[in-house]
Amino acid sequence: MRLLWAGGEDGVSFDGEFFTFDGLCQFPKPHGATRLPIHIGGSSRAAARRAGRRGDGYFPGGALDPGERAIQMNIARSAAVEAGRDPETLEYTRSGPIDMTADQVEAFAAQGVTRVVVSATATDPGRQHEEMSAFAQRFALLERLSG
Repeated sequence: MRLLWAGGEDGVSFDGEFFTFDGLCQFPKPHGATRLPIHIGGSSRAAARRAGRRGDGYFPGGALDPGERAIQMNIARSAAVEAGRDPETLEYTRSGPIDMTADQVEAFAAQGVTRVVVSATATDPGRQHEEMSAFAQRFALLERLSG
């Protein structure tokens, strides 16, 4: 993806173990940037290694117990070091409920979580907007984003 996002109208080429392409273009490009962060998701130790070698972050699966999550984040960081990358730049993403409490957010932060993904529960777009806005207000995200 990074190669495609950085390429121009003439296209880019790649010859790898699992696929090959020549002169391939991808549009639209990321808005306002030439590079978007790629977070690797999964619930296996192989996914954690992949995140450390190639990703900007790791989003471990929801079915893992806290001990396995910690092991996998350590694997991701170790893989980053082995790949010559700074493990401190690897983000840790978790999902949480839209009605998260400050204590839940603090518990995530204590585990090293740097990004939380939440989803609205309502089906009506107006109500979804209200839920997401209430979440942002509860954690003062609107001021942080606009300031």
